[in-house]
Amino acid sequence: MQRWIVAGVVAMLLMGAGGFLALKSYKQNRPAPVWVPLPINPELPVAKRDEIIAKLKTELSASDRLVKVSRDVGLVGKWQLSSDEDGAAEVASRLFVREGEADTPNGKVPAIHIGVKGKRKEREVSGQIAMRLMDDVWEILGIDPPPKQ
Repeated sequence: MQRWIVAGVVAMLLMGAGGFLALKSYKQNRPAPVWVPLPINPELPVAKRDEIIAKLKTELSASDRLVKVSRDVGLVGKWQLSSDEDGAAEVASRLFVREGEADTPNGKVPAIHIGVKGKRKEREVSGQIAMRLMDDVWEILGIDPPPKQ
C-alpha cells in the first residue's frame, strides 16, 4: 500500500512540474508587440494623418532600409537567420505603423505608433528594432531627432 502512495505522490509532483513548465512556455510565447509612439498635433486633419501613416509604412517597408535595420540590430545572430535579407523579410512581416494615443504630461494626445509584432520572449529584440526604425522615421519626416539620453 505504501508503494502505491509513493508512486502517486511522485506522479503528482511530475504532473505539477510539467504543468508549471507548460504554463511558463505558454506565457513566453504570447503576443507582445512593441512600439514607439510619435505624438502628433491633435488639430491635424484625419486625411493628413492617414497620408503620413501611409508614407511612413511605405518608406519603412523598403527592402534596402530593412536590410540596414537587420544589419544594425544584428538579427542574423539573434534570430539564427541565414542572411540580412532574411532578417529584412522577417521585420517586414512584423512591422506596423498605426494610429493610436500617447501619454504625455498634458494628458493623452493622438500619436502614430511605429513598431513590430513579436512574442514576449523576443521583447528586447523587438524594442531594439523599434528604436532603430525611429532613426529612419526622423529622416523620412525631415525632423531633427530628440537628443539621446
